[in-house]
Amino acid sequence: MNHIQELIEIEIAELTEWQDRFRTNSFFELVFILKGKGIQSIEYKTRNYQKDDFFLLPYSKCHAYEITEPTTFLFIRFTEHYFKNLSNTSIDYLQWYSRLNYIIGFYDFSTGLPIVNEKDKNLVKKLFEIIWNEKAQPSEYSEIVTANSLSSLLTIISSKLNPEVSQKNDSKFSEIIQHINQNIIDENKLSVAYLSERFNISNKYFSEYFKRNSHESLKEYIQKTKLQIAVNRIQYTQTPLQEIAWSLGFTDGSHLNKSLKKHFGLIASLLRKAKKQE
Repeated sequence: MNHIQELIEIEIAELTEWQDRFRTNSFFELVFILKGKGIQSIEYKTRNYQKDDFFLLPYSKCHAYEITEPTTFLFIRFTEHYFKNLSNTSIDYLQWYSRLNYIIGFYDFSTGLPIVNEKDKNLVKKLFEIIWNEKAQPSEYSEIVTANSLSSLLTIISSKLNPEVSQKNDSKFSEIIQHINQNIIDENKLSVAYLSERFNISNKYFSEYFKRNSHESLKEYIQKTKLQIAVNRIQYTQTPLQEIAWSLGFTDGSHLNKSLKKHFGLIASLLRKAKKQE
């Protein structure tokens, strides 16, 4: 588990009373309730929790739990620097990184995880339990088992966040959008050459096909998606602007700021300040 422990933080905590925790979190935190009951508060909105519930939390000090029955929490945290220098690993962490970015860019923190299908819920529960078991009783296979389980979790969550696609669009276009969203920072998987071959569409025709279905070019769609991710990461994390810019393919913080100003009329400092004042 040595390498996987460098990539994520997995913590199991048995609590009878909630206390603020100091945590470094550039993306978000997944929380699974192993046992117990109580009330969760996020950004001053409350909901009951019980065994087998799971949540996704932004980087925010405005969350807490009122524990009414002793509770065992499973916390999984993802942090920016864990995803650097991973070329020597056998696990595709670039794909993880793309999905983490996409989730934080389009996740609605006010409504919670958009998983309502019972089959999906049961699958998520099993994946969390596998991660818990590997943490509690590590073996020589724990790293790959944990990594595969987390990859599956990220895939399930990101697949529920696809933007609405017009009913006029065909199913293939929906698959293309999902592929782009889940690989948003992997430039090799976003090129016209790659997409046209993967989805069996003529290279010469692909750009026209995409624009006809999305009403914008492939380049515009990718840029818009990256900027929405940047906005949420600015608002919900403490990651420096320069790191957000580099991770999303912008030259530097100035380049990202100019793009934000052009598309949203606001720069990063104002976005972060506005969120803190809410």
